[in-house]
Amino acid sequence: MTEAVKEVVNVETGFDRDRDGKTDTIKVEITRPNAAEGARVPMIIHASPYFFQGSRAAWETDFFVPRGYAVATVALPGTDFSTGCADVGGNREVLGTKAVIDWANGRANGFHPDGSKADATLWTDGKTGMIGVSWDGTIANAVASTGVEGLKTIVPVAAISSWYDYTRGNGIPFYEEYVKFLNDYVSHYNSQVCEDMTPTLQAKSDDPTGSYNKWWSVRDYHIDASKLKASVFLVHGLTDENVKTRHFGEWWDDLVKNGVERRLFLHQDQHVEPYYEFGSTYSTPLLQWFDYYLQGLDNGLPNEPQAIIQRENKSWSTDTVWPPVGTQDQKLQLTSPLGRPAGALTTQPANVRGDRYLTFKQSSDYSSDSIVSSPTSPRGDRLVFMTDALAEQVRQSGTASVTLRVKVDRKAAGLQARVVDYTNGAAYIVSRTIADLGHHKSWKVKEDLVPGTWYEITWEINADDRIFAAGHNLGLVITAEKPNPLIAYEPVTATVDTRNSFLTIPLSGSLKSMASLASARELAPMVAPLVGPAGPSRDVNEFIREFFHGSKQ
Repeated sequence: MTEAVKEVVNVETGFDRDRDGKTDTIKVEITRPNAAEGARVPMIIHASPYFFQGSRAAWETDFFVPRGYAVATVALPGTDFSTGCADVGGNREVLGTKAVIDWANGRANGFHPDGSKADATLWTDGKTGMIGVSWDGTIANAVASTGVEGLKTIVPVAAISSWYDYTRGNGIPFYEEYVKFLNDYVSHYNSQVCEDMTPTLQAKSDDPTGSYNKWWSVRDYHIDASKLKASVFLVHGLTDENVKTRHFGEWWDDLVKNGVERRLFLHQDQHVEPYYEFGSTYSTPLLQWFDYYLQGLDNGLPNEPQAIIQRENKSWSTDTVWPPVGTQDQKLQLTSPLGRPAGALTTQPANVRGDRYLTFKQSSDYSSDSIVSSPTSPRGDRLVFMTDALAEQVRQSGTASVTLRVKVDRKAAGLQARVVDYTNGAAYIVSRTIADLGHHKSWKVKEDLVPGTWYEITWEINADDRIFAAGHNLGLVITAEKPNPLIAYEPVTATVDTRNSFLTIPLSGSLKSMASLASARELAPMVAPLVGPAGPSRDVNEFIREFFHGSKQ
C-alpha cells in the first residue's frame, strides 16, 4: 500500500439541486495501484451517506488495491463534502452517484481540489463495480437499475430494493416520521434549500395512510430491474430485521425474471459486514467474482455453485441453483383444531368439519415475539396453526405469503404472520411480516373497514432459507397489531375463516407429514419457549444505529 496513488476528485453531476448557482459535485476519494504509465485498472466504488461519521472503506482499500483494483469512496449528494441535497434513495442520490461511473468512462467532468482537471481515463479502463452494506449497498442496487454503461457488477450487502418496503410493512409505517429522521441523520444541510426540502419529503411519504404512491415508486428499484446490465452478487443475513429479508428475496426474483447473472451468499447473522464476520469464506468468492467480471480472468466462476448458504448449525452448504431443484410453492390450508390443542397446516383441501371460524382478541398495541411460545397452550390473543411432526426434513427456499379471509370489529386493523420452527423445547421465528387490513385491495389505497364485513388480504412474509428438521413442526402464528403509529390504540377482535385462509410457502423435500387432516391424530402438548432471533427494535434511534453500524464495520 506504500506505493498506492491517492487522490481526491470532485465530480460534476450536471445539475444544481441545492440552487446555489453552481453545479453539484460528488466528492470521490480514490486509492489505486501505482501502475506503469499507460496501464489501466478497474475501479470498485463504495458509495455512502455516512462518510461524515468518519467511516471510510478501509477493508476494501487494503484488500482490493494490492490485487490490482482502484477503490473509490463516494459521498452521496448532500452528505460529507459532496454538495447538493440528499433525498432518501431518490433521484438526487442515484444520479449523483451514477455521475462517478460516467466520469470513469469519460462522460463527466472531474476536478482536483486545486481546480485542475481530473481525467479518470488515464488510469482506469472504465470497468466499475459497486459494493456496500445497508444504505451503501442500496445505492448499488439503485445505480444498477439505471442501466448505466460501465457498471459491470454490484455486490449489495443487506441492501434495500424498495424504500417503501424498508419503512413500511404492507401499509403499516414502522416508525413515525421516519423519512425525516433518515434525511436529517445523513444531511449536512449546508444549503437552506436542502433543509427546507425535508418536510416535503416527509409529507410525500404519507405516513397517515401508509400507502404506496408515486413518491415511493421513484425509490422502488424493482420497477427498473429490466434495465440491469450489471451482474449481481447478492449478500444478506437471514436474521436481519433491519433491512428485512424480503429485500433480497424480491430482488433475486427480479434477477431471475430478467436473466441477470447472479450469485447468492446467505448467512445466519443479522445486519453486519460479512468481511469481518466470515473472513475468507466470504472474501474468496467475492474476489473471484470481481476478478471474473472486472479483470476478465478465466477463473472458473461460471462453474461455481450459485448459492453459498450458512445453515442453522453454522456450517456452510452450496446449491448449484437457487432455489434448489425440486422447490415448489405449497399451499398449506389453515384448519380448525378439531380436538387438537392447536389448529393445523395441511396440504389437504379445506376441512369442512368443525368450527371453520376462529376468533382472537388483540392484547397489546404491538405483540411481542414471545406470543409464539408454548403453541399448544390456550391463548385468546393469537391463532396457532401447525403441521404434524415432520417424518422427514423439509426446506423453505424463497418467499412465503399468507392469505386470510377475516373480519374485525374496528374501522382499522393490522395483522402479523409469523412462520415458526417448533420443537418440544424451542420456538424459532423463521420470518415475520405485518400488514394493514385497510390495504386489502392494494398497497396504494387505504380504506376504512366496515366492522363485521369479511375481507380477504394476501401479503408476503420475509424470504428465508430454512431446513425444518425431522421431528419439528412448521407453524404459523397470527396476531393483531396496531395499523398505524399515528393513531390511538384500540384492541381489535378478529375472526378468521379457515376454510378460505392458507399459507403459500416454497418447499422441497417430503410433504407426507403435511398431508394428513388435523383430526388424524392428537397433537401432544408442547412447551416451546422462544429462542430467537430477535425482532426489530421499536426504538427508531436503535434501529438507525443498526442501519449505520452495518455499513460502518
